[in-house]
Amino acid sequence: MFRMGKEEIEAVKTVIKSTDLFRINNNAREVDHFEEEWAAKIGTKYALGLTSGTAALITSLAALGIGPGDEVIVPGYTFMATASAVLSVGAIPVIVEVDETLTIDPCEIEKKITKFTKAIIPVHLNGFPCDMDRIMQLAKKYDLKIVEDACQADGGSYKGMRLGSIGDIGTFSFNYYKIISSGEGGALVTNDKLLYQRALVDLSYLCWGPI
Repeated sequence: MFRMGKEEIEAVKTVIKSTDLFRINNNAREVDHFEEEWAAKIGTKYALGLTSGTAALITSLAALGIGPGDEVIVPGYTFMATASAVLSVGAIPVIVEVDETLTIDPCEIEKKITKFTKAIIPVHLNGFPCDMDRIMQLAKKYDLKIVEDACQADGGSYKGMRLGSIGDIGTFSFNYYKIISSGEGGALVTNDKLLYQRALVDLSYLCWGPI
């Protein structure tokens, strides 16, 4: 795990000294710069900074229009946020077994798909990638959305592609015990402009309520 050093202390000091701590109309544009750099690193067109990986998962599902009555397939071995995010948008998490890699077993996914299934959340656990080729094939076959949970695999790759850039939306977590730390934070990435715009609207609604 990385520890805080002089560079991190100076960066935080600069922000605090500016007394400009709110993201909107922030002259330093620290969050904007991070989103631009993170999108470039992952290889997507858009990135949205959030408060946590959990927030990234919830916002992603909401942007996809997933809600009450919908089913979302999640692995049986993961952090609880993967399933609780599904519950947070009113949908139903459907648990699927993992294989010897400790990531979701593609062979078991197809057995759990029903007419109510709307998405799959493959979790790249402990830095190990899921079998995204087979998962994307299932998504195409059954017209399902993919939200990659890369909260424990920031910067990891699968066959030359950054984890989080393969599905419809990728999610990340940046807390003290993760690969990258912002104290506590998260992000989502996507190549879909509409999903990015929906995520922004969902985030605004969560922060400010209906306009």
